[in-house]
Amino acid sequence: MDVSGLLDERIYGAHHVTPAPSRRIFAFIGSSLVAFIFVILLLEFGAYVVLAAYRWVRPDTQDNFGDTSPAYSSYPWAPEFWKEEKLRWKTQRSPYEPFRVWGVAPWHSEYINTDESEKGTWRRTINANGDACQNQKHVEIWMFGGSTLYGTGVPDFATLPSYLSRDLNAAGERCTVVTNFGAEGYVTNQELLVLMEQLKVGRRPDLVIFYDGVNDSYAGAVSPGMPDAHVSLATIKARVEGSLAARLDFLRDSSALQLARLVVNSVRRVDAAEAKNEKVQSKAVATLDNYEANMRMAQTLAHAYGFRVLSFWQPAFVYGHKALAPFEMRVARNEAWADSFHILNTVYAEAERRAEVRANFVFLGRIFDSTSQPFYIDKWMHLDPQGNELVAGAIARYAQDSLHQPLQADTAHSPQ
Repeated sequence: MDVSGLLDERIYGAHHVTPAPSRRIFAFIGSSLVAFIFVILLLEFGAYVVLAAYRWVRPDTQDNFGDTSPAYSSYPWAPEFWKEEKLRWKTQRSPYEPFRVWGVAPWHSEYINTDESEKGTWRRTINANGDACQNQKHVEIWMFGGSTLYGTGVPDFATLPSYLSRDLNAAGERCTVVTNFGAEGYVTNQELLVLMEQLKVGRRPDLVIFYDGVNDSYAGAVSPGMPDAHVSLATIKARVEGSLAARLDFLRDSSALQLARLVVNSVRRVDAAEAKNEKVQSKAVATLDNYEANMRMAQTLAHAYGFRVLSFWQPAFVYGHKALAPFEMRVARNEAWADSFHILNTVYAEAERRAEVRANFVFLGRIFDSTSQPFYIDKWMHLDPQGNELVAGAIARYAQDSLHQPLQADTAHSPQ
């Protein structure tokens, strides 16, 4: 007796039907998909373990500069401040702004505050208004720049605008109110838009100060390598256009891709001479052409609306003769950024040359040449409180001279 046949009849009926080919295909696809997902997860976990081990052996000063920079060792408030700053980086999302692409999001904590006001949402400036404010008209100073002006890496009282307000009000000659229009990642193209937005609604400053350099250099000569573009152009463009790359851009933060980038950067060596070839030099020229054109536009607005303009090119450890402290040296030798640093150096050389020849902006790229103490805290050239204080002191001298001059004669440091 055929037992198997009886079992088949009881299970499938008298007429046994084999699984259809389509079922076998779907079963194969399903099992393959499960296996693929398992392999991806395994690779991701493996990459995470390797990255964790690598970062334990070779800590990345770029990720933990707040905890490792000796510039903050003497400040008792530093640990609490860095908790707030890292929480802000992790949770704060920049809001969309028409034409400017992004703006500054509200944030309130003990050391970091971006306040909502009639002028918009901007970083809080500690304005040291003394007795001179009692019976005098306020002198309005607007400052524009990127994250170095906004104050990434420092408390409210240690931003460049806060120190400038302190210095200008200390003399007691006038009541000076400084507004910080800095936004992380901004270039002068976006800063001009902010200035025009404020002017269009009837607000008027007495003095406008631009503080730029690193962001314009990076956007113009490194990424995207277009002087008239903003940073993160490729990512934002893909999202606006709804491309497949935009839908998958979350993968950029995966451990597997981070490890792959680390491996690529470790085996790639860029000769310094390559960063100084004609192509890079042409980008440096185009970057400064765009910057000076923007400053001419600002000067045109100043003549039309009755205010003064001062423009400053910020310091950076990629240029000049500052004796870098050990921590700064570790940051400067970041192999992943070697190419970018060499290109930025080329742009800075072009900026210094133009500042000397045309005198239409002030080059501060050598302001720290005579000191060896640490001021820089990361690869984006952000400064510690003392670095901001020194820069503010230099800017204050130009601002005082400008405010003492008749308005129509104030052209010493503005584009002609």
